[in-house]
Amino acid sequence: MSTETLNRTSVVTEVYPQKISEKQDLSPKKVNIDVLKMRVYKEKKRERFQSRVLMGMFCLSIVILGYIIV
Repeated sequence: MSTETLNRTSVVTEVYPQKISEKQDLSPKKVNIDVLKMRVYKEKKRERFQSRVLMGMFCLSIVILGYIIV
């Protein structure tokens, strides 16, 4: 086992925590509540739309099957 590989791994472990701390410093400390409310509103709106489309497709398939059978 050579000392070069040991030296190289110690350098990597020393540099890695610095990169993590730099990434943490870039995140904002404050959160805009209006942005979060808008995200929640859009998410609920999309879920309602998806459920309506699903229900519409279900009703339409029953009507088509009823028309074919009768």
